Amino acid sequence: MKRIAFFVEGQTEQIFVNRLIKEILGTQQINIIQKQFRGGVNIPKVEIVRNSSFSRNPKYEVLIFDCGSDNRVKSEILDNMETLRKNGYEMIIGLRDLYPLPIDDLEKLEKGLRFLPNKLKNDAHYFDVIIAVHEIEAWFLAETNHLRKIDKRLTGRFIKDKLGFDPYASDPQAREHPAKDLDNIYRLVGKSYTKKYNATARVVNKLDFNYIRFDLRYDIRPLDRLLKAIENFKGKK
Repeated sequence: MKRIAFFVEGQTEQIFVNRLIKEILGTQQINIIQKQFRGGVNIPKVEIVRNSSFSRNPKYEVLIFDCGSDNRVKSEILDNMETLRKNGYEMIIGLRDLYPLPIDDLEKLEKGLRFLPNKLKNDAHYFDVIIAVHEIEAWFLAETNHLRKIDKRLTGRFIKDKLGFDPYASDPQAREHPAKDLDNIYRLVGKSYTKKYNATARVVNKLDFNYIRFDLRYDIRPLDRLLKAIENFKGKK
């Protein structure tokens, strides 16, 4: 069985990667393990595990680890990398966003996150970190097909008249707080965007994943890198 692990900064990324994995690998031969750690410091640390198996004899096993914050993605990878490699995980990918850091810090942050200590140098080939600019919600904002699924009134002209920018014509990666932009857009039609599980899942399920996979990726480099990593994993023998 082929195995791949994702370490993501939060629940939103976990929901999105879960759906993306199913779109690319299918649901007939896959086992998805979703983990979360909650607590720590003054509260006992608790591991929450959700296992979704779609086959008795899965071809793929996918671990999606919600680290709980952006600054824990790298540390959780370092803590788990040796064990995952020994258990046959052939790719370990970190996914976090840049927010609230400025765009000028992107290159420095990427270099720092990709650095591995000497004891893990031999596993560098199996490791990567992808940074969404500024938030993963920039990818949702860029997938404008879903806006009219939310409400038919959410055209570019309508949004620009109300909020001063047109998501159909602007670069979502230039927006400093795309999650807030989404919330502002949805509120124009009496809805809202929050990071609660059910609310995020509803938005992700409205996204046009064919458009994401075959068109949008070429406008958003981090998204393209994430898709290539999953496609390469699927294509390996």
